[in-house]
Amino acid sequence: MNVIDAVSICILVLFVLSGIYKGFISTLLSIGAYFVSAALGFLLKPLGASLIKHSDSLFNMMLYYTEGSEFIANPEYVRMEISSLSTAEINDIIASSNLPFPMGREIAKNIAREAFADQGIVTLGDYFNQTIVGVFINILVFLACFITIRAILALVINGADYADPFPMLRSHDGILGGALGLLRGMLALLLIFMLVPIALTVLGQFDLITSMVDDSVLARVFYRLNLLISLAA
Repeated sequence: MNVIDAVSICILVLFVLSGIYKGFISTLLSIGAYFVSAALGFLLKPLGASLIKHSDSLFNMMLYYTEGSEFIANPEYVRMEISSLSTAEINDIIASSNLPFPMGREIAKNIAREAFADQGIVTLGDYFNQTIVGVFINILVFLACFITIRAILALVINGADYADPFPMLRSHDGILGGALGLLRGMLALLLIFMLVPIALTVLGQFDLITSMVDDSVLARVFYRLNLLISLAA
């Protein structure tokens, strides 16, 4: 267990305690708000990402900080056209690039379908750059939409009157609320760990950060198996 695991466990404990305090109905509504916010976040993501990509200053700033081609181990490959490389060579280059998940997978997909051909982008380095900044933008836009919608729903939920609609739950309200609080905490960790590929892309040169993620037990679940990251990318 490392720092990431310890912080994650603390977050889960806080959500369990919050669930016990707030009770079953309030925590259940909060979980429902998570799913509604996530669904709307995915629906709004293409629009938000498109706005950023059409803003030259904002897009170029993000492109500067991600600089995906720097992950290519051999500089000679950066300016090579993808058409001059075999699938096996491309896979070997991606595998040796030590890219954070899911960057390598997305790069391979984009190269296979020549996703940027209509923009005149043909070199391997540019495919790394465009794919990584695209994933970077998609995740940030999704999280921004999620947080905004979740905050609005929180105001609605907190303003509602929970006048004991289910009296039979009263005796077990704390226990049920705590159980749902644990689930809510796990959903929160899925969202928090969506920032990991962004952090590893921007700060990947710091081996300590990469090692902390690699050595974390909970990162294997909430990062490597994170369905939200796969959907947002």
